[in-house]
Amino acid sequence: MAWNFGAEINALTGFDGESSSATVTGESFQTHANQFLTDSAKEVIKLLPNRLLHLCLATPQSFTAGTPDALTTGKILFVTREQGGVEYPCRKIEPFQKGRYNEDGDMNKPTNTDPVWWVENNKIDVLPTNVTVKYHEVQYPTVTYSLTAIANFPDEAERAVVIGACIKAVEYLIAHDQDIELLVPILGQLEKDYQKELSGLV
Repeated sequence: MAWNFGAEINALTGFDGESSSATVTGESFQTHANQFLTDSAKEVIKLLPNRLLHLCLATPQSFTAGTPDALTTGKILFVTREQGGVEYPCRKIEPFQKGRYNEDGDMNKPTNTDPVWWVENNKIDVLPTNVTVKYHEVQYPTVTYSLTAIANFPDEAERAVVIGACIKAVEYLIAHDQDIELLVPILGQLEKDYQKELSGLV
């Protein structure tokens, strides 16, 4: 048996994350393990410092400034606007400021080399307009039980993801009355281990 995330969940909790058998709620153990891991990865990403968030970046998204682009995540690390073959970093502003920033003569008016960006109604846009813009956003990974590593994710944070998934697995077992007296101490230790892993990422 390959040592993957599902096997690790099983070893730490007794929840067989590799099994295709149905659980008491009808879904397979694999399906639950996948959800536990994916949810845990999202939670860990939300707590990562910027120095590690850069390791979670997806391929840059491109659009034309002035034609807002729909977002799939709220974690945008930086935005650049191309001018003369050079990508200039954009300053973030609040959406209610965009009108003022677009007025001629305003001291805050953006320039080709000092552009601005904002998010409004789940869409991103940039001033000045009519050129290519790239934004770099953190993508939340889908993590499955059969994986041994998470792509576009810091290695030092993977353990926290697995332990977070283990906590969810134990909570599931407790919710369905399986060996509660045995599982409660396991849950307590996992929660301590989880906090230890997270504190090591700061």
